[in-house]
Order: sequence, then C-alpha cells, then structure tokens
Amino acid sequence: MKTPLVESLLGWTSLGFFALWILEFRRTEFVDSYWLLMLCLACLWGFQYLRRKRGAEPLLSKYTPENRQQKPKPKATIKPSIKKKK
Repeated sequence: MKTPLVESLLGWTSLGFFALWILEFRRTEFVDSYWLLMLCLACLWGFQYLRRKRGAEPLLSKYTPENRQQKPKPKATIKPSIKKKK
C-alpha cells in the first residue's frame, strides 16, 4: 500500500504538535503541556513506521525465489563504429 500522503501528513503533524508544545510549555507548566508532547511522539513514530515499511518493500521483492534462479544477463559488447576504407 502506497501512503505518501499519510506519511507526509504524519510528518507535518508531528512538527506542528512539537511547535504547539514549545509554545504551550513556555506559557504553562510541563504537566499541563505533556499531552502535546505525547501527540508529537505518536505522530513521529507513525511517520517513521510508514517510512521504514515503504523502504523495506523493494528489498523483500528482490530476494524472491524466482529472482534467485534467473541467470545474469550477458554484458553488451562494444562494436567498432569506424569502418576501414578499402
């Protein structure tokens, strides 16, 4: 499942909650602004999970049994481009 939109939204939401936490922390005590910090961390962990999940998909498909049995392609040979004149 491709989720670049959800991934982006979680990343930006995490930054937004962090900015709100900083502003709220300056205004009140830590105990009163703790919930904003937890929302920031939850969104950040969700962002990291989706990013790593998306990054792991190509690695798993590379090592399937069908791909292991394929023979490597022969290398292309370079042909001379200049012909000798008679």
